[in-house]
Amino acid sequence: MAMAESDILKGWIYRTSNLQERLVLGWDRDGRIVYSSRGKDPEKQFQNCHVRITTAKFAQRAIGKLRQVEDLKPYIVANKATTVVVR
Repeated sequence: MAMAESDILKGWIYRTSNLQERLVLGWDRDGRIVYSSRGKDPEKQFQNCHVRITTAKFAQRAIGKLRQVEDLKPYIVANKATTVVVR
């Protein structure tokens, strides 16, 4: 079941319908969500890459929030997303 677009917040880890975990790093200049994924293994680190997706598509794939990450800066730097995340 898809979640509401208004429920997507920066700094939260979301689970998708195929049990992948995604950490929302923020939004880019075009309003797309910037996130990092670690797949289905909760012990794995979030990968050193960032993905951009529309809010509608992210909301369609997400089934719920798992937990919040207080400090996103290490994830943004590790994922080389410092020039992408604007809000």
